[in-house]
Amino acid sequence: MKTLSVGCSLSYQVVASSAAFTFNVLASIDPEQRVVSEAIVCTPEVPTEIIVTGKGDRLLRADVPSGPFELRYQATLEVSRPPHPMTVASDRPGRLPLSILTYTLPSRYCESDLFAARAWDMFGATPDRSEQVRAICRWVKENIVYMAGATDGKTSAWDVWQRREGVCRDFVHLAIAFCRALTIPVRYVGGYSAGLEPMDFHACFEAYLGNAWHLFDPTEDVPPEDVVVVSRGRDAAQAGLTVIYGRVLPGPIRVTCVAAPTPEAQATG
Repeated sequence: MKTLSVGCSLSYQVVASSAAFTFNVLASIDPEQRVVSEAIVCTPEVPTEIIVTGKGDRLLRADVPSGPFELRYQATLEVSRPPHPMTVASDRPGRLPLSILTYTLPSRYCESDLFAARAWDMFGATPDRSEQVRAICRWVKENIVYMAGATDGKTSAWDVWQRREGVCRDFVHLAIAFCRALTIPVRYVGGYSAGLEPMDFHACFEAYLGNAWHLFDPTEDVPPEDVVVVSRGRDAAQAGLTVIYGRVLPGPIRVTCVAAPTPEAQATG
């Protein structure tokens, strides 16, 4: 089990008479992560409402008057995720529940239908579904160059395949497209991750293996127990950090995620 301290600060200037915000930065309700404590501070103070989605995401809604506005979020969580299954036999994806089966279909940024032949040629030699996902992560890590600022936020898996560069979101979109081309249910995950440099929000994905969701990071920079999930979707279009109605100028964004020292490390120190 890991104890993680996470937080963010989002600043805006509301230009219109008012604006409606929906934030997706709160730790998700997840059996593998427990919120020990959290604080939400809006400046100026405005009425807020928290809505829990069917995926466990917690959306914070706020109506904000004209002028400067800042949202600050801080939380401490205990995270314990099971190890990835070593082997998962070939399955019958068409028999999965529809709520799971939808994550095998192409989406806006993950055009898995364009990768079907390539995916089976590159990763289909083994019937082991878990090894297929691990092989996809290795290939993406070894063949895509991480370049901060390389994309404009609208890059799809096909774009990444052609450019061979991108940020964590692009790594994830390509990995998702390959997995779905192999009929493996996969969903996009956004959240906080310890150890990033520079610190920012981070993208990962969950693959449905052995009747359970398992977290993977195709950049292979963050182990699953160092991730706090805040949003899930078919791709980044369904897992955005904010949705804003009204004319707003964005300001600085600050993100933190720190793992608490283990008792052994504290004793050594």
